[in-house]
Amino acid sequence: MTIYPEMSSAYDTINPDTYTTHQDTYTTHHDPGDFNDKQEIKDVEKIAQLTQKIIKGQKRTNNLRVFERVVNLLASGTITGIMGYTLDRLIVTQNEKVNGTGPFGTNPKLWPTYVLTGVGAATFLFNLAVLLAYCCGRRAADKVASGQTYVRLLSPIGHLIVWGTTAGSFNLASNGKDIWGFSCSDQPADVVIQQQFEKLINYDTLCKSNTISAYTSIGTAGFAAIGVIIWIVITVHTRGQARAQKKLDAARRFEGYRNSGPAPYESNVKAFGR
Repeated sequence: MTIYPEMSSAYDTINPDTYTTHQDTYTTHHDPGDFNDKQEIKDVEKIAQLTQKIIKGQKRTNNLRVFERVVNLLASGTITGIMGYTLDRLIVTQNEKVNGTGPFGTNPKLWPTYVLTGVGAATFLFNLAVLLAYCCGRRAADKVASGQTYVRLLSPIGHLIVWGTTAGSFNLASNGKDIWGFSCSDQPADVVIQQQFEKLINYDTLCKSNTISAYTSIGTAGFAAIGVIIWIVITVHTRGQARAQKKLDAARRFEGYRNSGPAPYESNVKAFGR
């Protein structure tokens, strides 16, 4: 038998018979398919739980977003419809005069009506676009709703400021000189003018509809404050969801690594012979 000098010490420890036995023993104890069943089941259950947690979190977040958009859409749609009707009455009768006086008195205050109409229409179109984008997926809706990160952060706060200012100015500006105030006025001089134009304008309907619009604007401003709270909840929840996603990804990577099995056994003995 010839033994290579550099392998003599290794061969003294591992001869062909013991090498075969050692290799078989290693294969037996390190078979990739031989896992601890209980630990494997536990890890799989952990992955399933994390997956369900993320799915449920996404559903709750989406439901909150859709709920907020639907409420804003309905409120802004109501306001836009009412103020559109008001502007229609104003435009149709703007050239009508009786003794030099128009249907809403002399020099009526029109800016509250224009402001509320513009804000209502812009909010309606914005929320409609977001809800339609949900048909194309949540990411598309988020892109329409936010555009950039800083817009996403300022959107709910800006919504609160805009509607708070609009509702406040519309209600505070009602002093009898605006369309809403004049339509609801019971002052003798105003009643005379109303009677002169009653065939062209239903002041009672105009008064009631603008009152609804005024209270709806206040409600929208109040809900905008709730929207800020909803945004905070969604932000916190999204961060927690991101952490859960990282855990899930790590667990899946570990499962993939473990299921791949160990590398084949390689002996340090390069050669032996007679």
